[in-house]
Amino acid sequence: MAGKKKNGLNAGNGSIVIGGNVRGSNIVMGNNNTVSNQTVSITPLFEVIYQAVEAHPSLAPADKADAKAELEDIKTALEEPKPDEGFLVRRFRNIERMAPDIVEVAFETLKNPLGGVAEVIKRVAKKMSEETNA
Repeated sequence: MAGKKKNGLNAGNGSIVIGGNVRGSNIVMGNNNTVSNQTVSITPLFEVIYQAVEAHPSLAPADKADAKAELEDIKTALEEPKPDEGFLVRRFRNIERMAPDIVEVAFETLKNPLGGVAEVIKRVAKKMSEETNA
């Protein structure tokens, strides 16, 4: 059999048939290819950070709420394909004003298990460090 007929298309051996909407899809050609779309959920990591905020002994309840809101904004930004580093710096700076140790907990929690997000966090941490030393 030279090919299989599908949706009115005849595809022979070695043929590629693409139909429908391929936007955002992975297209792989060749033999023995494997595609894996893995996503890492950062929600459990933020739960650890939120717990650190709740357990913080010197933060007033209003400051805890503010810190959690800032962290939620950070989480949302990190879930974007290209996080805005300036936005992240501002959010982390706001948290740092309230509780510098929470920023350290956040950086350490986020850096280790995540590849791409870890790199963004490293750059944001470096920017904040440079601003502090300037």
